[in-house]
Amino acid sequence: MRRKARGNGQLRMSSHCRLTKLLFFTLVVILIDQGSILAAERIRFAYPAKSLNYLPVTLGRDKGVFQGEGIDLQMILVASTIQVAALTTGDIDFSGAQSQVMAGAARGLAVKVVGFLTIKPSFWLMAKPEIKSMAELKNKIIGITAIGSSTDTLARFLVSKNGLTPDRDVAFIGTGTTSNILTGMKAGTIDAGVLSPPFNAMAKQLAYRTLAYFGDYVEQSLSGLGTSDKLIRERPELVKRMLNATLKSLRFIQQRPVETTQFIAKEWSVDAPSADELYKSMLPAFSKDGGMDEKGIRDALKRETERMALKEETPLSRVLDLRLLREVQKGF
Repeated sequence: MRRKARGNGQLRMSSHCRLTKLLFFTLVVILIDQGSILAAERIRFAYPAKSLNYLPVTLGRDKGVFQGEGIDLQMILVASTIQVAALTTGDIDFSGAQSQVMAGAARGLAVKVVGFLTIKPSFWLMAKPEIKSMAELKNKIIGITAIGSSTDTLARFLVSKNGLTPDRDVAFIGTGTTSNILTGMKAGTIDAGVLSPPFNAMAKQLAYRTLAYFGDYVEQSLSGLGTSDKLIRERPELVKRMLNATLKSLRFIQQRPVETTQFIAKEWSVDAPSADELYKSMLPAFSKDGGMDEKGIRDALKRETERMALKEETPLSRVLDLRLLREVQKGF
């Protein structure tokens, strides 16, 4: 009887020990999980407009992709023209205004493009219904986000391709944001505008005419990841985490169309059919792995340097640093 009692006592003690270990393990897991959330580093990402060109970033933040990389992503809406200066002063960590970062680097600023979100310009030139052709833009006003922005550079390229001289035959006015371009068109102060999704779809619903799709003329990235040379040099692991989250978000968009379309409908306040149309129109513009064809990069750089009247040819190494991107790509 004593042996049996002793055996039952040992059994109860063994069960108690297992339960204690289980509770301890569960507590450790909870603490580790909470610690990872608390340890997420606040990173400031600047973007020039609420456009689907930045869908990989907005969707990735919403779905917790960046949080999974230990990044508490703060998205800051700011004009593209001041983002490069903000990178050099450390006021922002990353810029989505890829063209502006490239232009700043070409001028000798210590910034680089480290990855691409898009590889084609998702811009449409929309105009008043009475304007039926590019030739009829003569003596008209075209709305852009800002002088020197990608909307400006590409609009000038487009009108030149169609026989018009920028600033002589056509005037350009910066409005600050893409939504302001559409507002100006509705107010009658702007005759045509460079619009990105979903604003081109909104303009179409308001009976504005599509004069051109920029992707038919050029291969150029409108959004990407740019940062300072200092951050690349001192925090390469952070840049890689940012790139890793971006590539995961790009893959999410490509592989999960239903969830992506639902996010577009919610975030841009459009109905399901419109969201589906926007998704399909943007899908070819997104990079599959954060990279881009070198010819498209060189052509875009040439347009930027011509706009800035730089006489010397700018080497790609001055504006690009894709070493960390290539490291991250190996894991996909």
